[in-house]
Amino acid sequence: MKKLLIALCFTTLAACAPNPGQNEYNYNEVGQSVVVDFARVVSVKKVHIHGRNTGTGALAGAGAGAVGGYQVGNGNGQVAATLGGAIIGAVAGAVVEQQLANQTGYSYVVVTEHGDTKTIVQYQNPEDVVFRKGDRVMLQTKGTYQRLLPTDDLPDQIKRPKGIKIVD
Repeated sequence: MKKLLIALCFTTLAACAPNPGQNEYNYNEVGQSVVVDFARVVSVKKVHIHGRNTGTGALAGAGAGAVGGYQVGNGNGQVAATLGGAIIGAVAGAVVEQQLANQTGYSYVVVTEHGDTKTIVQYQNPEDVVFRKGDRVMLQTKGTYQRLLPTDDLPDQIKRPKGIKIVD
């Protein structure tokens, strides 16, 4: 029973991994080509992102509560305490997981260099830049997923690259 509880706790912690931001990428984003547009931020709003509750916290809490309840009494009292502990633990575990999953983010309205207006909500990790109205940003798009990145290290203009000639 203790091994099960330890496994459930590790699973719950794994569910608390950081979310993709400006400096966090998922493994399946590595080596993928994305479309890039440049844009200006026209509006910034701090938002609350309601995180995904996987049920792992409830499961871990139920296990821990059942183990704790099992330690109380004997016979029918022990069964009731085990069941009660599991229920209370499941509720507490679900609440804890939800609180860990909820995050702060920002909703940005940007206008691209092509004149398109877009709204992008993204997670705000501690090391990420909070963009301000008027900032020039890079908008990465891959399918339906979009991310804003700073352009501090990118030039405003470049010459068109010359091609490479292939010679036999």
